[in-house]
Amino acid sequence: MLSVHKRIDELPVSPFLLKITFLSSMGIFMDGYVLSIYSIAILYMRDYFHLFPGTPFYVYYISFMGSSLFIGMFFGSIILGNLSDKYGRKKIYEYDLIITMVFLILSGISTNTTEFIIFEILAGVGIGADYPISSSIQAEFSPKKQRGKFLVFNIFSWTIGGVVLLLVAIPVILYIPVSINWRILYLTGAIIPFFVILSRRNLPESPFWLTGKGKHSEALKSSNYLGKSAGVNVDELPVVEKGDSKISDLFSKKYLYYTIFVSVAWFSYDVSSYGVWEYTPSAFAYSNSNIIMVVLATLLEELPVFIGFLICMYYVEKTGRRSLELIGFAGAAVSLAIFAAVSNFIALGILLTFFSFATMHLFHNMGPTNLTYDYPAEIFPTRIRGTAMGFATSVSRIGAIVGTLAFPIILFTLPFTYVLVFLVVFEIIGFSITFKLAPEPKNKSLN
Repeated sequence: MLSVHKRIDELPVSPFLLKITFLSSMGIFMDGYVLSIYSIAILYMRDYFHLFPGTPFYVYYISFMGSSLFIGMFFGSIILGNLSDKYGRKKIYEYDLIITMVFLILSGISTNTTEFIIFEILAGVGIGADYPISSSIQAEFSPKKQRGKFLVFNIFSWTIGGVVLLLVAIPVILYIPVSINWRILYLTGAIIPFFVILSRRNLPESPFWLTGKGKHSEALKSSNYLGKSAGVNVDELPVVEKGDSKISDLFSKKYLYYTIFVSVAWFSYDVSSYGVWEYTPSAFAYSNSNIIMVVLATLLEELPVFIGFLICMYYVEKTGRRSLELIGFAGAAVSLAIFAAVSNFIALGILLTFFSFATMHLFHNMGPTNLTYDYPAEIFPTRIRGTAMGFATSVSRIGAIVGTLAFPIILFTLPFTYVLVFLVVFEIIGFSITFKLAPEPKNKSLN
């Protein structure tokens, strides 16, 4: 006989919740996987598309190709995030990755830079849509005392996607002809969404969203879908804030400071992090022309990421979100500033380049990597949660575009010290806005 429990956010962890977590993580996984494809593929695409140093607009083509995915994510996240608040999470969640699957295939068979940029923009629409919807679903099905951990794992799947791509890239580089190996990497990215789309069709609609729309019987049924997996009954609906799903509400007196905080903090983080991730292999390639060694060095960069993630997972429900995000931004700023000062006296070879980025990744993953994603899902109400997450994601993609455009221009035209100083500036901005405006959502119920 099933025991009685009051609310969905008081349920224990169950097998069905783990399934929701896995499927919610796959869109973020795809972002890490696809972004990492470009970081390796560009080493070969430069020859195919005749992008050589000294050719007209060489750096600008590479920068724009690298940022094109984020342009698509900008539009996909803000538009479809708002639609998920109006029409439901499940309807869009089931099919958004179809867009990604189709246009990754086309990216892999593109014949010129214009085609590649267009197809990458359109592939990014699907990935961008998944950010606000997946985070909303994860937050709304998770127990409030462990919600932070589940959201942290959600965004950590980005790193898992990057690692999987690097592992896939090694045999592709070794055994596939250099004329088509980058194409094969893009085609592998189209396989994963197919299976995710099929699996998501059996998930229920969010009980928080259903309650907000006045569909109480459906909300109770959805809650008990999860409750039965946990061995309990749910007899109380979530309490949600009433109202419509309007983008303008993000700028109302009640939520304006939250909107500024989540947008600026995430923007600042993405400027530094995405520029580094996308061009780390290129930075390493300056010191070592062996591509396999470059890939292995890039793969080794993931070690501090995993350590930072484990620290964040351990402390996120103990100390809360705010302190970890502050430590992450501050630690990254200080460590990068030290390496920038050292680089004035010592030429940064592959070893020092590795350690400067590795230290940054460690501090980032203790805080802002995970918590800039966590915050919008926890501090905004159900009626605008997808909208807020979509808006914050879109602003963060502007940061990613700035990072991926500026990083190679600085890297290829100025001493490496300037790269590090550029990153420090945005770490300081992220720390300052978090210190000034960040609330603490630990152990608080969604509304």
